[in-house]
Amino acid sequence: MSRSTSPPRDAVVLATPTPLHAAQTLACLDAGKHVQTEIPLADSLADAEACRAAQERTGLVVMVGHTRRFNPSHQWVRRRIEAGDYRIQQMDVQTYFFRRTNLNALGEARSWTDHLLWHHAAHTVDLFAYQTGSPIVQAHAIQGPVHPELGIAMDMSVHLRAENGALCTLSLSFNNDGPLGSFFRYIGDTGTYIARYDDLFTGEDEPIDVSGVDVSTDGIELQDREFVAAIREGREPNSSLAQVLPCYRTLAALEQQLTAAGGA
Repeated sequence: MSRSTSPPRDAVVLATPTPLHAAQTLACLDAGKHVQTEIPLADSLADAEACRAAQERTGLVVMVGHTRRFNPSHQWVRRRIEAGDYRIQQMDVQTYFFRRTNLNALGEARSWTDHLLWHHAAHTVDLFAYQTGSPIVQAHAIQGPVHPELGIAMDMSVHLRAENGALCTLSLSFNNDGPLGSFFRYIGDTGTYIARYDDLFTGEDEPIDVSGVDVSTDGIELQDREFVAAIREGREPNSSLAQVLPCYRTLAALEQQLTAAGGA
């Protein structure tokens, strides 16, 4: 067996099936590696808390791919908020896919099952608290029938209230026959904006130029740049494990509601 000549790695980026994220994050930390895992960090609060404990023990950089924090569209809105020019009154979010079989976004079969709550809702739950700058104090969820083969709900509705009074309504579906993805409507005191991934529009669907918001117009690239920069600069990254952990606590509370209602 030949010895590898590859240079040592300081960090790992995980883009693997959701059920592996927590265990692989722990393995990376145990090996002394900084780690960025794509959303979600875990599909249970216990696993998320275990990752947090390992990060505190090792002092390594752990970042979770909550990409909405980095999309230029959402950054543009955040800058207005931070400047005191905008206050969110409500966010209305639609997360829609057409996945009645176990396929990924490219139409390829996969060995694991996606989840509306722990994966797709995580984007919005985190973004809502992040953009409002206020913790979530009320959270409710209802869901439709569980798919007989996939074992998951195909439709779900989540309602949130932040401590400052802002509201969020999130509709999720794997049954929607139409454009795929998540669409965010910001309703604020001085305007309405619609974010479609990296692109931003007014409430009248007029495009807003976000090309000058950051060094790239690609949210995923900006997310990766932040991970590398945090390691080099020895600082906590935006979307660190510590910052996003409240999101997973909210998701766990929502899961408990659904289980109690007999819908999980």
